[in-house]
Parts: sequence; structure tokens; C-alpha cells
Amino acid sequence: MIEKLQKVGLLITLVCTIGGGFYTWGTFNQRLDAIEKKKFTVNKTVDLTEVYKSIEALKADIKINGAALDYLEAKLNELKVSQGNPLLN
Repeated sequence: MIEKLQKVGLLITLVCTIGGGFYTWGTFNQRLDAIEKKKFTVNKTVDLTEVYKSIEALKADIKINGAALDYLEAKLNELKVSQGNPLLN
């Protein structure tokens, strides 16, 4: 008799646990659906002209730095040749 009651109790507990999981899953999906249906509108426009100007200035600086690196590399190579040390090459 006690064994049957334990089995019935276990079965009821198992069914309630599975049902609770499905209920929670449904609530979660309902919240996601509500978020997905909500429409977002952006009323402000962003002026990016200052950003574009600073990007162009940075591009100019990069070109200047690239030219300086090329110049320094050429000077370094001249120094290596003038030293005549084969280990520097």
C-alpha cells in the first residue's frame, strides 16, 4: 500500500515538474513575442560631418607618418651600407 502511494506521489511530482517547465517556457516565449512585436522608431538624425573631417585628417596624418617611415628606413639602409658590416644586413 505504501509502495503504491509512493509511486503515485512520484508520478504526480513528475507531471507537475514537467508541466511547470512547459508553463515557464510558454511565459518566456510570450515575453519574447511581445518584444519582437514592439516597434522602435528613431526620431533623431546624427550629423557625422565632424567625424568625417577628423577621419580625413587622420588619413593625412597616416600618409605623413608613412612617408616619414620610408625616409627613416632609407636612412637606416644607408647607414648599414656605410658601416660595411655584413651582420647588420
